Amino acid sequence: MTSLEIVGLVAVILMSAFAIVAIAVAVPLFRLLSRANNIIGSINNKIDPLVEDLNSIVSNMNSEVSSINDITRSASSIVEQLEKVVKLARIILTSPIIKVISTTAGIFGAAKKASEKK
Repeated sequence: MTSLEIVGLVAVILMSAFAIVAIAVAVPLFRLLSRANNIIGSINNKIDPLVEDLNSIVSNMNSEVSSINDITRSASSIVEQLEKVVKLARIILTSPIIKVISTTAGIFGAAKKASEKK
């Protein structure tokens, strides 16, 4: 056997050993990647309904907030109307009462002065 044949034989043996080691490493790596892919697929299948539920919950919350906003506006409008009614009642009631009291005081004052002059 010549030295060239020995070098070729050693190269073939080393390449075969490298191929066996590569296969031994690739098989567990392939299994790991396959399991990771299955886990990610499972998580993805579980996340989709959760995201849809979350979207539904957010939509419901938005409608509830809108309803609360409408209620707040209605309450504000009622308070404004009530404030106007109170102002009107104050004007209608207090102005005549003040006039009546003033007139009565004036009449009593005039009667008192008239009785003092006699």
